Amino acid sequence: MDVHFSWFTPTNGDGSFIGLKKPEREPNLDYLIRIAQTAEKAGFCGILVPVGTPYLDSWMVGSALIHHTKHIRPLIAIRPGFIAPSLSAKMASTLDQFSDGRIDINIVTGGSPHELGQDGDFIPHDERYERARDFLQVMNKLWEQRGIDYEGTHYSIKDGTLVPPNRQSKIPIYFGGSSDAAKDITARFGNVYLQWGEPIEQVRAQIEDVRRRAASYGRTLEFGIRIHVIVRDTEHEAWEAAEKLVSMIDPEVESRMKNYYRETDSEAQRRMNGLLHGDFRFGKYKWAGIGRVRKGAGTAVVGTPEQVKQGLEEYMDAGVNHFILSGFPHLEEAERVGELLLPLFRIDMPRASI
Repeated sequence: MDVHFSWFTPTNGDGSFIGLKKPEREPNLDYLIRIAQTAEKAGFCGILVPVGTPYLDSWMVGSALIHHTKHIRPLIAIRPGFIAPSLSAKMASTLDQFSDGRIDINIVTGGSPHELGQDGDFIPHDERYERARDFLQVMNKLWEQRGIDYEGTHYSIKDGTLVPPNRQSKIPIYFGGSSDAAKDITARFGNVYLQWGEPIEQVRAQIEDVRRRAASYGRTLEFGIRIHVIVRDTEHEAWEAAEKLVSMIDPEVESRMKNYYRETDSEAQRRMNGLLHGDFRFGKYKWAGIGRVRKGAGTAVVGTPEQVKQGLEEYMDAGVNHFILSGFPHLEEAERVGELLLPLFRIDMPRASI
């Protein structure tokens, strides 16, 4: 099984500490480009560009990274409903052309009614997934056919065409979510089912569920994990770095995150919230402390290179072969992970000449 490692673009700020009222490093263009170039040189094959209220626009950031890198694949997160699917398909195919076929798309329906409302989107949870289904049907048809007519619950297209056509025959789609609606959409339209770093038993159960659903549609998928890593030469140094990372949390920031967790309608987020107790440790070298002040991916694998490798291999044994990793600050940690961890998985690491 080929294993793919990607990094993360911190488009809401970065630094050595999390949970501050203001990030130590602002997400300006030069800094984000440096992160992408460092990740490329370190041997990562992809880099996730997030979407949401606290982040910079993912299309613009993804375009900038494409034009300042040579090999790494931006995984551009987008939300159905904010831009028409026909225009989203055109934007994706344009970047696909500009990048010579090295972009992926991550569909994110959103998990916070408050955050979605900040952008004027007040559609309830189940209806958001119905809209995502319509959205993906339109995008796929435009990517696969010269002209389309489409009549759905949320979108109608008459004599739709796509200019320019894709460089790739079909741009890969990453999709996540723990609800039945999310799993069914992934099974029908996704290429990679993406989860957060939950306990291995939950990850394995969801993989088996989505795999069965995909088989019912005559499809096969690959599976991914979005998780942080804190890797150091010794176990003591690694856990010391983990505690340092959360040592400056502002009480107001943590209180605000607790309010977010109480009002979320995301099943996956509720499951992650269940890990926030005790010393936040679980499984093999796993830690949920980042989730105190970070929504979504709030867990990390912590330890020596060999220990972190073992922690990730737990997921590999369950069927995962895509890892989207990150660490704080993302610039220095991309280089560290590239030096200490990635060579343990691949002897001949593809490195870019920058």
